[in-house]
Amino acid sequence: MKKSIIYFFLLVLAFSSCEDVYTPDIEKRESVIVVDARIVAGNENNSIRLSKSVGFNDTDSNYPVVSNATVTIIDSNGDEFPIAEESSGNYPVLFPLNLELEYKLEIAYEGNTYESTFEPVPKVPDIDTLYGVPGTKVVQEGGENDVNNFREKVGLQLYVDIKNDKKLIYYRFNARKILQNTYPVEVMMMGEVMIETMFAWNTFLPQESFNLASPPDYSSSTDIIKHPLYFMEQKAVLNGGNSFAGWILVLYQYGLSKSAHSYYNDLNNQLNSDGRLFDPLYVQARSNIKCTNNPEQLILGNFEISSVKEHRYFVRFVSGEKGYLVRRIPYFYEISHNGEQLLEPPAFWEYDTKNYPNEQ
Repeated sequence: MKKSIIYFFLLVLAFSSCEDVYTPDIEKRESVIVVDARIVAGNENNSIRLSKSVGFNDTDSNYPVVSNATVTIIDSNGDEFPIAEESSGNYPVLFPLNLELEYKLEIAYEGNTYESTFEPVPKVPDIDTLYGVPGTKVVQEGGENDVNNFREKVGLQLYVDIKNDKKLIYYRFNARKILQNTYPVEVMMMGEVMIETMFAWNTFLPQESFNLASPPDYSSSTDIIKHPLYFMEQKAVLNGGNSFAGWILVLYQYGLSKSAHSYYNDLNNQLNSDGRLFDPLYVQARSNIKCTNNPEQLILGNFEISSVKEHRYFVRFVSGEKGYLVRRIPYFYEISHNGEQLLEPPAFWEYDTKNYPNEQ
């Protein structure tokens, strides 16, 4: 018995003496250029923004701008369009794109030249059908991984169908969800206190990762069927005991190139990673920009040309018997981010039946 104990302790000592603490050699890379070059065909406020990255543990949240770079956009005919710097790190694109041509971005800075691939100008996208399916969604209210922070929402999950013609099969969606509320207020009129209605609205921006749509992999069809968009709560109110009056969904549909879709998809994989061994690293986002004179020189970002179409819908829960109303809005009013108006609803206010200026 004593010999067994001795052998046991000798074995433990042998293993412990072979244990070394491994300190990995983490590569420290100098700050690199970050390119935000998203050009939307037909928009007048396109701009290319250049900055530099900061270290992961750097407490300074201000990203250094890249000034005095030589920025040029070149079309597939060989014509060059110099992009002058308007303010620090901001290079506005002031010329219209030719829908029949392709374009690439070239940046010269501190002895290095960076160049993108040629990107086409996508045609203006569209959807065939938007519809909703009632259901529930579990959301996390707080930032901590606590079961008490989760709650179940009742509402309508919106979907779209898109029948493609093989010329445009990649899309990205973004949206504004505008909550309409009313509440009573006391107003002094002619010496008397009157109860009047205040019309209030507020904008909510989706916090999910990039909403991308494309045909299923390995499918012979290019159609997109039942692509999930956004979840609309059955009822939502602002502070103060407001009465829910429905949602206005301002939906932006972007037509993308294949390379832009791949870039956003890589970013989604990183944003949705759980820290597993084979989760993607930030450098694995497939950028279409490379350094032509030094392949080892890293550059972050992507050169994107997209097209966009805006759609608007009114969504409101009517009753348990009638379900939800989902109605297309044909007239695009200007809607501020939030606000309120007493007595009369603003011009954009939506309800079940409404006449629009072009329908008079």
